[in-house]
Amino acid sequence: MAFSVRASLEQFTLPHPSGEGQFMISVAAPAVPAIEADVPILYVVDGDMLFGLAAETARAVSSVAGFPAHYVVGIGYDADYAEFLKRRTADLTPPIGADALASLGGIGAAIGGAAGGGADAFLAFLVDTLRPAIAQRYPQTAGGSHILFGHSLGGLFAAHALLTRPDSFTAFIISSPSLWWNDFAILAALPAFKDSLAALPDQPRIFVDVGAREQELPASIPQGLGVTLAEAQAQIRSARMVDAAREFADALRDAGATALHHIAFAHDDHVSAAPAAMLHGMRFALGRDD
Repeated sequence: MAFSVRASLEQFTLPHPSGEGQFMISVAAPAVPAIEADVPILYVVDGDMLFGLAAETARAVSSVAGFPAHYVVGIGYDADYAEFLKRRTADLTPPIGADALASLGGIGAAIGGAAGGGADAFLAFLVDTLRPAIAQRYPQTAGGSHILFGHSLGGLFAAHALLTRPDSFTAFIISSPSLWWNDFAILAALPAFKDSLAALPDQPRIFVDVGAREQELPASIPQGLGVTLAEAQAQIRSARMVDAAREFADALRDAGATALHHIAFAHDDHVSAAPAAMLHGMRFALGRDD
């Protein structure tokens, strides 16, 4: 059989936990023969944007033994971009207060911030619905590591999953997390996380990254974004992406996390950090780079 120039793709749908709509689940199998059991799985939220990147990265690096062959599972919506923005916000975020939402101005409206708050239901879907469906379809993954990747609001979700259910995944890749959501309210979960982590027989591996240029203020913004330059600059100032990611990693260490790596990618911004996080985060998650 010839070596494929692109990752494999299988897709199926699952009902959304709200009872309205459905998720499009995309799956890429390893591009090289894998062991018959215990094959790792990378779960990628924002699958509409990031599944292809993750699947091709997995195909490339596993084919040259960069790290172990693994399945890639993307969770998406198969919707147009405007609808995608709103649906992802609904699923990836914890609740937000009225004042915090109002402070987002046009940005909050553009991403559908008022509909946020579904993170707990989405996490339950991943663990209780999607994971059994994957195990049934791909039994060779039984016993394999379960790795969660999220970037931006997806990084916020991955942080939320870690803090509230640290046993839900074997490893968490928390990329450029939007910790600023609801005035950094997610940090209030750290004391309970410390107790939960101490009770676990095995700690999850945790990778926290950010682009080192994410706090640089833009001189212009793309047309059609729905926000002014002043609003965008104000959001970047208040988000403190680089500082907040570092402080979050430090707080996780203080809470007892030992298998943890933090990095600020020197030349990357919020967009370009995602591919770097995919590669280096998976290397760490799979125990290839401590």
